[in-house]
Amino acid sequence: MQFMQAKALLVDRDGVINRMVLYGDQYDSPQSQDDVKLVLGIESVISWANQRRILVIEITNQPGVAKGKMTQKTADQIENRVHKLLLARGAKINKIYICPHHPKGVVMALTKECDCRKPKPGLLRQAARELNIDLTKSVFLGDGAADDQAGKSVGCFTILLDHEENEPKKVEEARIVKPHHRVRSLNKVVPILAKYFK
Repeated sequence: MQFMQAKALLVDRDGVINRMVLYGDQYDSPQSQDDVKLVLGIESVISWANQRRILVIEITNQPGVAKGKMTQKTADQIENRVHKLLLARGAKINKIYICPHHPKGVVMALTKECDCRKPKPGLLRQAARELNIDLTKSVFLGDGAADDQAGKSVGCFTILLDHEENEPKKVEEARIVKPHHRVRSLNKVVPILAKYFK
């Protein structure tokens, strides 16, 4: 018996769900749970999908532990804080897929060239297998070139959020790629999703 495949909204974390943080003169992912603040409008996007029973999947590179910037305990606290803030606003992520690796890490166990670090599509393929998702009928909402590339490589419709809260090189790379849709505010995302998922 063939089960119908689900549609999903795949979402990057840092810069899309939670804001990047300025440490000194450099933007980075939050380094402590106290630094976690949601991006304006993200709860509306996620709760819109929740109400329509569209799976919401977080797909994120989190190399902070691999790079020696934080312990696994701190990384877990940050992740939990993100989801606690979302839930408080009526928005729920159904499943989280994290790549903890980095090719230039300092923690040996997490230092490698993997298939799950975006722009490689390993995490998207894993989500599709485990949750019976049709990636060609799904949307990837990200803010970086790696998100756009990972999404497109498996047939997702891609939406990129433009913002300046990142390393200048990453901001520039994000400007060069050509997503299916580009927005300056998450308030613009729901109308796009409503058209795509109709």
